[in-house]
Amino acid sequence: MTPIRLRVDVCTYRALRDGVPGILDVLKRCGARATFCVAFGPDASGLALLKMLRPSFAWKMLRSNAALTYGLATALYGTLLPSPLVGAGLPDLVRRIRDEGHEVAAHGWDHRRWQDRMERFPRERLHAEFRRMADAFQGILGAPLAAFASPAWMVTRDLLDLEETEGLRWAADSRGTEPFLPAFKGRDFKVPQLPVTLPTLDEALGILTRRQFIEQSLVAIRAQMQYCCYCAHAEAEGRADQALLEEILQRAGRPTAPLGETPLADLPRRWMGMAAISGRPYLVCTASAPEAGAGAEVGAETED
Repeated sequence: MTPIRLRVDVCTYRALRDGVPGILDVLKRCGARATFCVAFGPDASGLALLKMLRPSFAWKMLRSNAALTYGLATALYGTLLPSPLVGAGLPDLVRRIRDEGHEVAAHGWDHRRWQDRMERFPRERLHAEFRRMADAFQGILGAPLAAFASPAWMVTRDLLDLEETEGLRWAADSRGTEPFLPAFKGRDFKVPQLPVTLPTLDEALGILTRRQFIEQSLVAIRAQMQYCCYCAHAEAEGRADQALLEEILQRAGRPTAPLGETPLADLPRRWMGMAAISGRPYLVCTASAPEAGAGAEVGAETED
């Protein structure tokens, strides 16, 4: 039976400190294994408050009850409070993830700024911050970085080129239906993409009840027999929504496995582009049909 690929995003200091232990407890009870995508640099989550003037972002924060999920301190990091380091500041917890049998991938250096500004980063800044992230990863875990998940599914051509240069085994920068080799803005890239296939809890809250989210997730999991990837967030499923994650894992009727155990041979080529998806106030990287051909790129942009 093909396992569910289980991904846990760890974007903030609170997510690692308070959410990851809860996720690890759930996984232990369920006999499940996962990939934890950990941000390693400063938590500047407070900068998100500057986006509250955008109606779509403000509505997403309100319907998902973000204030309760993230807490007051997180809402002030990087503005009125200094930014604590996430993975680099809590190395014992990063090592605990690995020591309990799970995979660790990187999820950016400064997650908030990468999410908001990466498409405008000069190439030199992107390379410098990626190197800081990779160095922190190796310093904590004693192994070179092999996998990366871009914050907020934000992709640029420079990032995909950097993933190749760094020799990554795989990346998880997109939403889609199956593993693929990416093409983006007129160029083919070599690092396989392992996309998230299911809606996330924060996308659903305010649109579905938690009970509806559980039931719809289970229907989708049962339909996606060849490849299925569920993305949890340590802030939510590691704290208030532990029971939700545990019920999904217990009722799914399938084992789970880290993303890094996904077979990577004979993958189709897919065009990627930035596009809107339900429940997200910003564009995310999505994949089109395999072998779509020139001009079929999702959300295709003009060349730089």
